[in-house]
Amino acid sequence: MTWMAGSNKRWTTGGGMVATLRPAGDGQQLGDLWRRVEAEADGSVFQSWLWLGCRFDERFRRALVLTIEAEGRIVAIGLLGHGQRRFGLSQYCLAETGVADEDNVFIEHNGPLVVRDRPAARAAWFEAALRPHAGLGSMLRLSGVGPDDAAAAQRAGVTDGGMQRVAPWRDLARLRATGADCLDLVSANTRQQINRAWRRYEVSGPIIVARAATVGQADAWLAALADWHRQTWEARGKAGAFAARGFERFHTALVARGVACGVVDVLRVAAGARVIGYLYNFVWRGRVSAYQSGFAYNPAQPHEKPGLVCHVAAMRHYQARGLDGYDFLAGDDRYKTSLADRSVTMHWITAAPRWSMAAAILATRARIARWRG
Repeated sequence: MTWMAGSNKRWTTGGGMVATLRPAGDGQQLGDLWRRVEAEADGSVFQSWLWLGCRFDERFRRALVLTIEAEGRIVAIGLLGHGQRRFGLSQYCLAETGVADEDNVFIEHNGPLVVRDRPAARAAWFEAALRPHAGLGSMLRLSGVGPDDAAAAQRAGVTDGGMQRVAPWRDLARLRATGADCLDLVSANTRQQINRAWRRYEVSGPIIVARAATVGQADAWLAALADWHRQTWEARGKAGAFAARGFERFHTALVARGVACGVVDVLRVAAGARVIGYLYNFVWRGRVSAYQSGFAYNPAQPHEKPGLVCHVAAMRHYQARGLDGYDFLAGDDRYKTSLADRSVTMHWITAAPRWSMAAAILATRARIARWRG
């Protein structure tokens, strides 16, 4: 049974909580509701209304909201896009539209938003989403969810093998507590390479990190970042993220909303008058997400490492500001693993209610994946 628009659906989940599935409706009202839950939750920037609101306003054409209530209070919420059908079955996507060209912004640290004092609401949300004839009753695509959400989905339904990607990050709070520098805990080879590159850049002047102070400056620096980003990826025979349709349009809206409130950081790293690179980061509740970058690889002299130098400069900048973590996001690129001291695994999976046709398809796909692996 696939959910059809027209009226809200309410039912009781395990633990006596109440699930409600309804059309997303007006963006302003949904934003007000979302921010109330957000204030009581430990979600990532990708679960914030700043991120989802920019997506909702322009990209979500058909969307549902699934909430969990306890004692009359909403304790979990998730936004669901009605995506393209798969295997002849309806598919819903958490915090995504389900249309590939519109989901190219690549969400990470995703999941339903759950308030701090009701951790059991996570299981209730997935139980509701994957309960036949009460919830969606079809496939649920989960992109970039953490271990807790992946496990909750597995307990509530059936999941395919999906894809896993490690997200390395640096614990800045640990460095600050011990008085250490970010290079103190990397390999001797990495430290030697970065220190040599740092000295070479300092011939042009001291290395300074600057944050775009206005939306106009952030737009200009992001355009310069995008240009260098394209050059780097085109040299590898690939298009790069900024070539995707709508990518720049979405981020222009995000910058317009996020610079003033301090969530969006567009950084310029320069040695004197020589620009080494730009970083496009998100700062959310003490944690930095290093989302995109553009570096001056051409011209770069022998032994200059613009990417490594920019990230080290940024980590020192954020450590001095009192932030707790520098997240390189998904991918096991060598520069990320060289500079990180922690990691979390994120999952891209599809889930379905048990004993459904969708579950049988996913179980078969998981068996094939295990056999091939």
